[in-house]
Amino acid sequence: MCKSKNFVLYFWQVNLHASAYRDGSFVDRFFKHDSIKSRVRQIKERGLFKVRQIGQSVLGKEIFCISAGHGKVNILIWSQMHGDEPTGTMAIFDLLNFLGSNDLEHVRNTILSQCTVHFIPMLNPDGADFFQRRNALNIDINRDFLAMQTPEAKVLLNAQEEIQPAFAFNLHDQNTLWSVTGSRKSAAISLLAPPVDCNATVTPSRLKAMQLAASVYNLLHTKIPGQVGRWSEEYEPRAVGEVFQSRGISTVLVEAGGFVDDDEKQLVRQLNFELLLHSLEQIATGVYSNEKENTYHRIPLNNKEIFHLLIRNCKVASPAGYIKADIGLNYTEELDAAGKNRTKMFSVADFGDLSTWGAYESIDVRNAVLKGTLKIDAVASFNIEDDKGIVLSFVKGIKRIQAI
Repeated sequence: MCKSKNFVLYFWQVNLHASAYRDGSFVDRFFKHDSIKSRVRQIKERGLFKVRQIGQSVLGKEIFCISAGHGKVNILIWSQMHGDEPTGTMAIFDLLNFLGSNDLEHVRNTILSQCTVHFIPMLNPDGADFFQRRNALNIDINRDFLAMQTPEAKVLLNAQEEIQPAFAFNLHDQNTLWSVTGSRKSAAISLLAPPVDCNATVTPSRLKAMQLAASVYNLLHTKIPGQVGRWSEEYEPRAVGEVFQSRGISTVLVEAGGFVDDDEKQLVRQLNFELLLHSLEQIATGVYSNEKENTYHRIPLNNKEIFHLLIRNCKVASPAGYIKADIGLNYTEELDAAGKNRTKMFSVADFGDLSTWGAYESIDVRNAVLKGTLKIDAVASFNIEDDKGIVLSFVKGIKRIQAI
């Protein structure tokens, strides 16, 4: 394989113009299978890539594979095996737009001549249509690679056996409350080279996955410092990553997390696009093999050291009089019947000295007073008031007023 000395320049050219490849069919997280079918049909009509149906879901929805390139190195990339984890799907179609463009010919030709990349977007269309993690059998597909009861898991395994990929990318979304140890920031991207056993043995295929993950870390951590993390190496024999890794397929798990003011995951979508494009070039040129194993282990682990909202320096009544305390709150999302509009429902997660924690949003209420009842793990329903009136208000979990 050829070494591309100038790729860093090419990559940042792509980075600067990433919005040019953003697929306009996907503007929020709540798209459904019909959107995938429409885009797959359009891609097939253009004739740039090989498109085929490789199976169907429990409820009979089509599962597609789109293949690009003609190189000897087979790469398999799939997304949305959990129906409510759509970021990777959006990034796949953005990447297909780039690969089908006339831009940066050297980058595209390097990838497409050395690799054949097989994309399976939306492995769990039934779950996506209900915006839920599990499939229509209420089974977590990513815990079904021993029992093999779900048709979706069988589709992916059959694709692996047919394609015989050398590399695989398992694209997920993680809970937005994951942070990076020591940073007090959200984990926007988390990486894992899944283990092959309980001892996290470094096999030849896993070493390559670790080197690829290290390369991605080196790319991103200067761009989003403190926001690239690593999943723990806890072995899960029922998961596809562990199964593929044990079969000698260099597999990388990518988790798209949260970012400030990015509810629809559009910035994290771009990060997914960038890291996938970078990884494909690294594989095509073999440059990833220059990475050291210890670089992978230096990627800081995921942790939970953030809240969605952190209220600082609030006065709270107690039997001993007023005390000053911080209040950490997290929200869950409640979707309407159409599955599009959402309401953030806040609950109290912690209370006391939270000076070592971070948050997506922090509000210093400067010794304003809490009026109402505060209970851990309960829906937030209280006011915070100062001598000018209400600073912040929660009514049955809904944040109503915020100080400016």
